[in-house]
Amino acid sequence: MFIRHLRRSHYSERGDTIVEVLISIAVVTMVLGGAYVTTNRSLLNTRGAQERGTALKLAESQLEQLKSVIAVTPQKIFGGGGVTPPVHFCIVGGVTVYDSTVAPGNANCKVDVNGTPAGAGVQPAYTISITRTGNSFTIDESWQNVGGKVTDQLQLTYRIYE
Repeated sequence: MFIRHLRRSHYSERGDTIVEVLISIAVVTMVLGGAYVTTNRSLLNTRGAQERGTALKLAESQLEQLKSVIAVTPQKIFGGGGVTPPVHFCIVGGVTVYDSTVAPGNANCKVDVNGTPAGAGVQPAYTISITRTGNSFTIDESWQNVGGKVTDQLQLTYRIYE
């Protein structure tokens, strides 16, 4: 009788079937996949915000350099003394004014996160162009977003009052 009882309990034990194991693996995979997608999207949004913040700092830096150039050598921006100022330009190093229309994507007007001319392959590279219309200046900045598929843009306007 004792042996018979052992056999019954042995046969009545039930393990997980292959279908149950596959379903549990599928559920765990979906949860982990969802967590990966959410984390990746969050990282891309954070990086995009960092790039936009850097772009704003670079545009503000161009604005400060513009104020400095106007204060020291206004003919570089407004002309006079035989100097013909460019309508579209960027400023490098606080003193050098480059015509940003000489060649599309002028290498001197394409800067890295530190505001220095960006070498080949530097990402993100910000293209800066300042457009003068009378006493108004518009700073346009563009760069490839973190995914590399979309060009993001930023624009600041500054007016000099006389």
